[in-house]
Amino acid sequence: MKTVASILLVTFLSAQTPLGQVFKLPLLIEHFYEHKQQSDVSLIIFIIDHYSHEHHDADKSEDQQLPFKTVVLCNIGSAIVPAAIRSDFSVQPDRPQNVTVNDVHTPQQHLCSIFHPPRVIS
Repeated sequence: MKTVASILLVTFLSAQTPLGQVFKLPLLIEHFYEHKQQSDVSLIIFIIDHYSHEHHDADKSEDQQLPFKTVVLCNIGSAIVPAAIRSDFSVQPDRPQNVTVNDVHTPQQHLCSIFHPPRVIS
């Protein structure tokens, strides 16, 4: 059961989050080696050239398949709908109750210290 849950979790994360772009890293390495054979470019120059600005060359379709080249935003929503909805009840609002607070403490007492012993109200 844990294996199935793990497979489902990896499938979900790879399809619905940018984590799926990590699986495209072999494409990046292969594309880098192609450019390295053509013009002996370093990895840093390759990444800057392909990711910092619009890269124009003959293999634009391959460039668009590189990881983190395109951003796909997915929203996942869910709703829980009860099996039966009861509509034969009504809610009567209660009268607001007046709450009175004894003015025992003045605000200046609270500024002196944040630690106070418990008080017994008599």
